Amino acid sequence: MAISTEDFFYSATTQSMAEAVGMLRAPGYAYVDKFGENPEIDSSTAPEDVWEFGGLYPYDQFGLAPIQFVSSSDAGDTGQRISVQGLDIKGNLVDQEIITDGQSNVALPTALWRVFRMENNSDSGGDLVGTLFCHTDPDPTAGVPLAANVRAIITNGNNQTLMALYTIPKGKIGFLYRGEFGVSREAASGASVQCAYYSRRLGKVFKIKKRIDLQTSGSSLYQDNRSFPDIIPDLTDIRLTVESVSTNDIGIFATFDLMIVDEEKYPQEIQKAIGQSRFE
Repeated sequence: MAISTEDFFYSATTQSMAEAVGMLRAPGYAYVDKFGENPEIDSSTAPEDVWEFGGLYPYDQFGLAPIQFVSSSDAGDTGQRISVQGLDIKGNLVDQEIITDGQSNVALPTALWRVFRMENNSDSGGDLVGTLFCHTDPDPTAGVPLAANVRAIITNGNNQTLMALYTIPKGKIGFLYRGEFGVSREAASGASVQCAYYSRRLGKVFKIKKRIDLQTSGSSLYQDNRSFPDIIPDLTDIRLTVESVSTNDIGIFATFDLMIVDEEKYPQEIQKAIGQSRFE
């Protein structure tokens, strides 16, 4: 029996996280755990998104600046197996692997429109010793691209990106179940931080979804365990942002949890009502 648009929105928004986890056993369902940190934000540099490189994330809205390269700031970073996850130029989910070559550019097998995770999958002893960049710069200086060309980094000791950013893959529907902001490093007691969750549908502008305040003394952690998940169409960008800080050298971490479902699980009238890109 076909599900109606009304039934879909009712069942989707009343789905508990426990029920959602149970659904992950079935084909066409996946779980995404996004987490990130911006380790140093100053009052003069905010707003900044929650990713290690800092500053506002340089989104390429229409795919005109493909992400094509990986390089390290250290010539000793050779032979590491790096997984690079993101979306190709058409918005399809891609998970590919490259082998590092020190400060030299290594080309991604598939150029990307978005990148939202890198991981070092090397065996024991294969830790990265420099900063690893995923970028658009065809000629980085000693492995370090221009700041405007950086799209993801792994810093020394982490072997994993820290990016509280995500874009729903083409042909998928996202269900946002929870999120959190917290103070990871503080330079002064009693400092205040204003944070926000933004999203942007394909070809549109970023819209704020929630704004919260943190204090480094007392309320230094905010958790959003939603009663109803946020239903997000494909190719929507999600960013967690620090809008302002009252003092310098503040570090902020953020996380959010998504269930990603193949759009074919739902009738076309529901896909259209949600705003899936195939109907735009």
